[in-house]
This record gives sequence, C-alpha cells and structure tokens, in this order.
Amino acid sequence: MARVSKTPEARRDELLDIALNLCTTVGYEAMSIDQVTRAASVAKGTFYYHFGSKQDMLIALVQRFVDDLFTDLERTQDALTGTGAERFHQLLTHATQWKTERVDDAMAFVPLLYKPENLELRHRLFDEWGARTRHLFLPLVTLGAQDGSFTVDDAEAMTDLALTLWVDGGARLYDRALAAPTEDAFVDILVRGVAALTTGVERVMGAAPGTFEVPFDPAIVRAMHAPLEAALTAPSPRSTR
Repeated sequence: MARVSKTPEARRDELLDIALNLCTTVGYEAMSIDQVTRAASVAKGTFYYHFGSKQDMLIALVQRFVDDLFTDLERTQDALTGTGAERFHQLLTHATQWKTERVDDAMAFVPLLYKPENLELRHRLFDEWGARTRHLFLPLVTLGAQDGSFTVDDAEAMTDLALTLWVDGGARLYDRALAAPTEDAFVDILVRGVAALTTGVERVMGAAPGTFEVPFDPAIVRAMHAPLEAALTAPSPRSTR
C-alpha cells in the first residue's frame, strides 16, 4: 500500500493524536516511539523530524492542549457581555467547562508535569501560560475598573496580583494536596483551597462575592488523584523506543 502523503503539520498532529490515544490506553511510561510510528505507518525518522525525543512529544501534547484552550477563549472574548466582572465570570465558566469536557485526555499527560524531574519544565510552561492569561484578563479588569464592578486603582497591577494569587497560590496548593496522605485529604485540600483563593481574588479586586466562583466538581477532583499519584510514583524510563 502506498504511503499517504501529508503536510508536515498534518503528520505532526496525526502523531500526537496517536500518542494521546496510547497515553490513555497503555499509559505514557509504557508507550514507545515504535508503537507511535507503527500506528502511523511511518519510519522512525519521521518521528524525530517532528520531535527530538519522547519527552519533546509530551511537551507538544501539553502545549497543543493549552493552545486549543487559549484559541477557544480568544474566540469567546468577542461574545462576552455585561460588566467587566460579568464578562470575567463568563470567561472563567467557559474555560472550566472546556477543560471539564476534556479532562480524560488531560489526565493522560498533564500529571506528568508534576514528576520531580519535570519541575523546571512545569514552571517554564506555567510562566508562558500566565502571560497568555494576562492578555485575556487585563481588558476585563480594565473594563471592570471603568464600570465600577471592580474597585481597583491600577488595572495592570491588580491583574498581575490576581494572576500571582491564582498561579503561584494554585501551584502551592497542588503541591500541598499531592503531599496529602490520603485521597480524601487530597480532595479536601483542593476544594477548600480553591474556594479560599477565589475569595482572596474577589477581595483584592473589590468584586462582589461569587464573581469568580465557577463550578468545581469534587468528583472530578477525586478522579485526578490516581493519575497524579501514578505519575509521581512511576519510575522514569531510561529509553522507550
């Protein structure tokens, strides 16, 4: 059978789709580059044309997921209505719904960012995502300052402060939850912690209670525990070809 010719972009997406499917079926640690290339009916050189290593492919999977989220949120911005605070709530609700609908895919690879050897990578990616989030948040904070739904003197400074609370506070919260001795404790720390962070951001922004509150299903939080625990305890493969 003749090999189907595809554009580099299409071939890269195909490899990522295959890798994602393998991550959800056999797991990232057990998945091999050979499995990916066999499923795509391509030579191993094609894989290395797009990804320098299996780790690079993991980064590409995470980045594609996040790129799709931000692309969707940027489209959503044009449809937001009401005050700055109301638009902020609509954006957060939409983001939560988008991620909830794709939580099974995300849990196949996102937990791997929490492995100790990926700490530097996680911080680098979080810094990049924070900058992209700021681009979405700042216009809403500026509007809220103008219409009175937020009480802020400097929209840029308060956007930065809110992001610090959410990003840095959220990272510390997850670290504390992952160190919890039981699944119940993990869920309790995250549920209470997210509520506390949300209240803190509302107070910093001078917003009405509930402005930043979004659906947060404890069942989804509980389902996150096993993949995160597995990623943290699985040995790092020397080489998976």
